[in-house]
Amino acid sequence: MKLILKLVILGIVALFVFNYSESHSISLKDKYSGNNDSWTGPEIARLLAYRENGNEPVATERSSVPDMRNINRPPFTADFMKERELQRSANVSWVKTATRTYSPVSWFMLMQYDMLPSSAEISVDDGSDFSSQKTTDTFHYLRGRTRIDLLESMEKNVHEISHCYFSQNVFRYLRENNMKMADGDVCGYIYISPSRSFYISFPEKALFPSHDLAAVIPEKLRTYRFTPYIDGSTSTQNDGVIGLLDELHAYYLGSEYCFDMLEPYKTAAGTDAAGLFEWVNHSQSSMTAFYEFDFFIREYLLYMKQNHAADYDMLRSYRPFTESYLTLRHLYKELTDKYQDRIKDEMKHLNSSRNSIARIDKGWLWVRVGKSNVSSGTPIFSKERELLMPVLDSRRYRIIEDDFPD
Repeated sequence: MKLILKLVILGIVALFVFNYSESHSISLKDKYSGNNDSWTGPEIARLLAYRENGNEPVATERSSVPDMRNINRPPFTADFMKERELQRSANVSWVKTATRTYSPVSWFMLMQYDMLPSSAEISVDDGSDFSSQKTTDTFHYLRGRTRIDLLESMEKNVHEISHCYFSQNVFRYLRENNMKMADGDVCGYIYISPSRSFYISFPEKALFPSHDLAAVIPEKLRTYRFTPYIDGSTSTQNDGVIGLLDELHAYYLGSEYCFDMLEPYKTAAGTDAAGLFEWVNHSQSSMTAFYEFDFFIREYLLYMKQNHAADYDMLRSYRPFTESYLTLRHLYKELTDKYQDRIKDEMKHLNSSRNSIARIDKGWLWVRVGKSNVSSGTPIFSKERELLMPVLDSRRYRIIEDDFPD
């Protein structure tokens, strides 16, 4: 009887060990084979880099933050924290150098903003004075620790500082040109390049809030950026189409920065395949912003012509607005075309290396490395582009095309 009892107990223990081992093996297989839809872009990129270097798939680091459930985690000692800060400092220095080298237009704008005084004052044509202060440091939005994180946040930094430069550089421009600020005008400084820029000063009373467009933009065309910029409380309300132009300007500069930084992305990710994946993954949203703001501004101009004809005539006759808008629109559209062409060129390079297979399917870039049977994908543009292209290519805006031609 005792022998039988021992055999039963041993059998139960063996079954438990087998089931645990089998389930654990399956979960590891699923996790490491790439059949995990919850992986983030950086995790996939690290896996691509590992595979491209001839290795088998391995588990990628989930987060730079320790798992708080791990009771055996190493303590955050002073030496450990010092090492982390030294690593971040080195990576910050690297991303700044890379920006200066590969995106000099972005770097010039950042340095011009950096040189502006902390406070400024200018005379207004009504006899009063107007003053303003810089409240944001030049690299205020540069966050993260790894090179990939810092490259991504530098794009946001370029975007946000371009807004600061748009408003703060007005004071320098007016002083250098011995001009006064026009009372009641919306003012801004559009930076295109070191040799090309536009100063804008247009009566606020001739503008209407972008929220008025909510009545004419149908639900099916209300994209990701509709809420903050059309239905929200940003500068696009008080400043109307000038506020929308400011956003187009900021998104263009951020997208131009992304485009310039492919090579640093390759360096940061470790391989060409992983770098291309990260670059597309981080560029697609800002590249898509072109189509959203092209749509918003065209809708604004169309509504203005139909409902505020006198103000529309004043705006289309104001050359700084017309020229800056058409210039940004042309350059941004050209940039999205170059972005797509560069992806195709990089795909040819990867496919010719015989160590990677890259393809485009239904608007997604797919990359497969080595002998792996798993491809990793990322959209080339956000879904908003496909949603808006039919209306942007339609004849809806034909009555304003002569005033604002492509």
